[in-house]
Amino acid sequence: MGIDFGYTSKRSTEIRVGYEVGFLSTKLRLGTPELPSVDGRVGMAHIRWLTDHTDGPVVPRNGYSVEANFRWFDISPGTIDAFPSLDARVSYFHPVTDKASLFFVGEGGSTLGFNNTGLPQYFLGGPFRLSAYGQNELRGNQYCLFRAGYRHDLLTLPPFVGKKVYVVGSWEFAKMYGAVNTSRFPNNFTAGLFAETALGPLFVGESVGDTGHQKWFFFLGRVF
Repeated sequence: MGIDFGYTSKRSTEIRVGYEVGFLSTKLRLGTPELPSVDGRVGMAHIRWLTDHTDGPVVPRNGYSVEANFRWFDISPGTIDAFPSLDARVSYFHPVTDKASLFFVGEGGSTLGFNNTGLPQYFLGGPFRLSAYGQNELRGNQYCLFRAGYRHDLLTLPPFVGKKVYVVGSWEFAKMYGAVNTSRFPNNFTAGLFAETALGPLFVGESVGDTGHQKWFFFLGRVF
């Protein structure tokens, strides 16, 4: 549970400040332990700044957005120390024809040199966060991720089914600092179909990456 106080400037920019409190309990039921078991309260203050100048909330063709989040964990299970985290994401969209556009996304996060955090604070692996990798395969306290791609209008759906279907192709590469047993250059290519359906945005495709990573997957939710 938490509470925020915020301010919105016109339609594009927002800043909010708040505090969240919760309880986290993790226990291994099956498999090899890769994360410590923890049990306790989580409490953090946070500041979020967002500016969105894109021309669409689901499938932008033009514009940019920037989001930054700062958190201060005063208590977290697995550690007795308070620590910060800072992450940011920048997206840029540029049309090249009436039906096609390019997109570029960069993001990163860090605990700013504080390594005694109990559990890793950032995870990579899964849809559009190194799509060919396993869910949360890479873990650590500092990371960067970049994605560049192409989107092209394919067809228009009947109104009762949705809006449009697009062909999407992208290349991702990332770095999780301090992660063990990973390649020097985690990356993958992803291609598939993306549809604005009545149930929400749906992507179906395949991703092929380095060191034998490969996956067919579907994803219901925001892609861009």
